[in-house]
Amino acid sequence: MKFVTSLALLATATTVVASPVQKIFNLVSSGASDESKHGLYLSTKHEDPLNSKAVFRAQSDAADFYFVNGTVRWDAPNGAPYAIALIPGSNLQGDVGINVSPTTGSEGFSLTSEKELTTDNDDFGGWLVCPGDGGPQGLFYENSSVGDDVPEGCEVIQLDAVYKTSS
Repeated sequence: MKFVTSLALLATATTVVASPVQKIFNLVSSGASDESKHGLYLSTKHEDPLNSKAVFRAQSDAADFYFVNGTVRWDAPNGAPYAIALIPGSNLQGDVGINVSPTTGSEGFSLTSEKELTTDNDDFGGWLVCPGDGGPQGLFYENSSVGDDVPEGCEVIQLDAVYKTSS
């Protein structure tokens, strides 16, 4: 009986060691020439059952993100797995969606040594914070396949990962 118990404990320990521990982080704006665009926390704004917009809100409403194979993930309060997606299009101000599907997120995201979120997407020209339509300011990306001008009213920013401490 002790042998069976030992095997069960060993299998449990192996499973725990083999499971990756996700590092949870918030994404915070920095690097803008307008000081009011610093320290904004990335969150979501519900659009429909499967899609949300990437918007900036108070720190208390910040989304908790993590990486899975180069995709930035966020688990909604209902447990649904959302992912950040750079939505292709013909606008210089490219949309950033947060969509509920394991297959809709953009891949190729990584953090630099300074913890800045970047991507290897060929059309990515940088992050933008732009005014919302009567709501919170939104996160967009500069679609370099269209041009390299910053749209009026938008500000170039960096998105920095701020890791959350476990309690």
